Amino acid sequence: MGMNEFLPWGLPMAPACRLPFHRSECCRCDAARIGLPRSAAARGAALLLSLCFVAASAADILHLATGGTVEGEIISRDEQNYVVRTTAGTITLPADAVTRVEVAPSPFQEYELRLAETRDTAEGQFALAEWCLERGLSAERRRHLQRAIELDGDFAPARSALGHLRVGEFWVDARTTVRRDRSARPEEEPRAEGDRNDERVVGAIQSNWIRRIRTIRTQQLESQLEKSRVAGRTSILEIRDPLAILPMTRVLSGGNRSTRELLVEALGSFAEDEATMNLAALVLVDGDRGVRERAVSRLKARSDPRVAPQMRRALRSDNDELIRRAAYVLGEIGDASAVPELIESLKVRRWKMVEVPMRGYFGEWQQVFTGQTITTISGQVQVAHNPQIGVFDAGFVTIQSELQRREVTVYRTEVLEALKLLTGENFGFEIPAWKRWLEEKRP
Repeated sequence: MGMNEFLPWGLPMAPACRLPFHRSECCRCDAARIGLPRSAAARGAALLLSLCFVAASAADILHLATGGTVEGEIISRDEQNYVVRTTAGTITLPADAVTRVEVAPSPFQEYELRLAETRDTAEGQFALAEWCLERGLSAERRRHLQRAIELDGDFAPARSALGHLRVGEFWVDARTTVRRDRSARPEEEPRAEGDRNDERVVGAIQSNWIRRIRTIRTQQLESQLEKSRVAGRTSILEIRDPLAILPMTRVLSGGNRSTRELLVEALGSFAEDEATMNLAALVLVDGDRGVRERAVSRLKARSDPRVAPQMRRALRSDNDELIRRAAYVLGEIGDASAVPELIESLKVRRWKMVEVPMRGYFGEWQQVFTGQTITTISGQVQVAHNPQIGVFDAGFVTIQSELQRREVTVYRTEVLEALKLLTGENFGFEIPAWKRWLEEKRP
C-alpha cells in the first residue's frame, strides 16, 4: 500500500474505500492481519464506516441568479421547479431562478451518524443540540434540548438554551413571542402554503449568506494581512442580493470600526427599505462617531422623508444619548419641522449619580466628633478648637471623591448645534428666547 492508502489514525484503507459511493465492503477488516485486538478493530471498523458513509452522502448547493445560494438535498425536480430539503424546511424553487448546482457534504446524513452514536443522557443530548446549532438544524436542536430536560429537569445548559429562567424552585419560559408575519395577521389564522414556502426560501438563503459573510469577516476582514482585508472588502461590496442585507448587518455590525464602516458603504449601495432602516438604526446605536457620520451621509443622500419622523420620535425618549444622536441627524438632513421639538430637548433637569469631593462626605463626621479641644495659652487664656480633618493633602489620591445622587441640569450641545444649523440663530440654552423667536417666525 502507498502512503495515501492509510487513514490518519494508522488503519489501512480497504480497496473498496477508493470507490466514491461504495458502502458494502469498505469496512471489512481483519484484526489478525493488522495486529489489533478485536475491540480496537471493531472501533476502527466503525470509524471507517462513518467516514465512508459521510463521503457517500452528498448535499446540493443551488446557486441563484440573485447571487445567493440554497444548500440542501434535491428531493425532486422538473422543468418548472426544484423541491429541496433544507435546514429551514422543504422549499420549492423555480427552475429558472437556479443558475447551477454543485455537490457538497450533507449535514443531514452526518446528523444521522451522530444521532446513532449519542448517549441518551442530558449531557449527550445537549452536546448534539450544540452541534445542530452550528449546522443550522434548528428543529433537531430543539428536539434534543427538550430530550435533555426530559432526562434531567434541572439541567441548566439546556434550560437556558430553550430560554427558560429559574424562579425559586421552578423553571419558567422567559421568552417573549415576536410575530414576524409581514401582514400582521393573527397567529391563529392559517397562512397559505406559498407564504410558508417564501419564508423558508428566505430563511435558507439568508442562512447561507450569514455563513459566507461570517467567513469573510473572520478570515479576511479581521486578518493581519492587508491583502486579505482588501480581498474581503471587495467580496462584501460585490454582494448584490437584497436578501444579504440582513445577514450582512447582523454579522458586520459586530466587527471593528473598519468593518462597520464597510457595512455602511455596503448598505449604501442597496436601494431597499431594509438598507435604509439599518442605516438609520446605525446612526443611533453605533458607538463610534465616525461610523455614525458615514451613515448619516448615506441617509442624507437618500432624501427619504420617512427618516426624519423616526428621529423626532427619538427626541421624545428619555435617553440622553439617543436624543443627542437624533438631533445631530435632524440637523444634518435639514429637517426644519423638528425645531419646536429640538427647543424642548435643549436641556433637562435630572437626578444623576455625580462625583463630588470627599471633603463633603467627611464634613458630616464633624457633626459626630463634636468634642472641642480646649487649650490654655500662657496659663491664662483658654481657647476652644472644633475638630476638623486635615489629611486631604496627605496623598490619598484614590479616595478624594465619591458618587452621590444629585439633581443636575443636562445641557445637550448636539441639540443646540442642530438648532443653529436649521435656523441660523443662536440663543444658547435659553429655551424662552428660542420660543419667543419661534412665535415671531410663525405665519
